[in-house]
Amino acid sequence: MGPEILEFLTPMFIVTIIGGLVAMKMRYTHLQRTRVSGSAQQEVERLADAVDTLRDEVGLLRDQHLELNERMDFTERLLERPKSADADLDGLRDQQN
Repeated sequence: MGPEILEFLTPMFIVTIIGGLVAMKMRYTHLQRTRVSGSAQQEVERLADAVDTLRDEVGLLRDQHLELNERMDFTERLLERPKSADADLDGLRDQQN
């Protein structure tokens, strides 16, 4: 190898080594930031439990809402009934007694 080739390859070799070291440092830093520790894992499990609890509560609220809607519909139908039908029922009760 001549001196010209060494003058060309030496800076490239140095740049490659420095680039590799910077890339390794960046990768190590990324791994340190994204590593899941025991406390983080516990936090994830706690949040999952909280979500399950909220889903159960929403289900209960949905059931109660449906039941209240049914009761309200029934009450509205009773109130919309003509008064004459109520009077007829009262008359029938009087006749039976």
